[in-house]
Amino acid sequence: MARPLPPLTWFRAFESAARHLSFTQAAQELNVTQSAVSQHVRSLETKLGAKLFTRKARGLAMTEQGRQLLPHVTGAIGGLAKACEIFAADDGVETLDVSCSTSFAALWLVPRIPKFRMLHPAAQIRFSSTLWPDDHLSAIADVQIIFGSKELVGDAATLLYRDAMVPVCAPPLQRQITSAADLWDMPLIQTVGTADTWQAWAESTAAPPPPAAASVVDSALLATELARAGEGVALVGRLLCSDLIADGTLAVAVDTSVAAIDGYHLELPAGAGDKRLAKAFGTWLRSEIADAEGVR
Repeated sequence: MARPLPPLTWFRAFESAARHLSFTQAAQELNVTQSAVSQHVRSLETKLGAKLFTRKARGLAMTEQGRQLLPHVTGAIGGLAKACEIFAADDGVETLDVSCSTSFAALWLVPRIPKFRMLHPAAQIRFSSTLWPDDHLSAIADVQIIFGSKELVGDAATLLYRDAMVPVCAPPLQRQITSAADLWDMPLIQTVGTADTWQAWAESTAAPPPPAAASVVDSALLATELARAGEGVALVGRLLCSDLIADGTLAVAVDTSVAAIDGYHLELPAGAGDKRLAKAFGTWLRSEIADAEGVR
């Protein structure tokens, strides 16, 4: 069983007093009272069963046991300080924490981020990805892009974009499809966790009920990857896969799209609304989506 360690405050008081050989100067450095430093050191001595300082009229003198302890304490405190540095933003660097689904980030947002960096070259952008719509509840970010229904995302978020769902597949497979009726002869790729299913698409287009899916995935990113590999036809947002369609990686299997049931919502969590960079990102994002929607 591990031996309980004395409180860190005791070690900090000892280390500072050892450097200054003064409880008074240590107190000034640690922003506590001289009596607090003295008490912390005395408590550490009692816990260790060793005398660390000799009290003198004009200050302190370290005992042999104190000199043996000091390098270990200095190294440990220095190591903790070093470990904490990775969590601290660089001085003068404006940061932006963005949370969004992996699919939205990989398929649409990341290819356009260089445009935002040109507008804010000194900014540090930190991304955190989510998978399920309710993951945003535990996310800590300045900007959250949430996919789902309005009921799920909550009142704090505003609608950013509602995509159009379209069947896509690899170009060689598309050449085998001449009409919507051919779709049900192809392997279907179904994404779970969204209301935009093949069944919903069929009902909106007055098509017969779809057969069982050949593949079931948990993200639009995986759905498009399977479609690119020629594994079947995926139902995904047209905007989301617009780059893959434009470069010929994916093809629209049947150019019959329906309005998505779920949508992308934008939220600036409490406190982030006053952050200049978060507001700028939200404005830029809406502009990018409007431009993409206009040319597709």
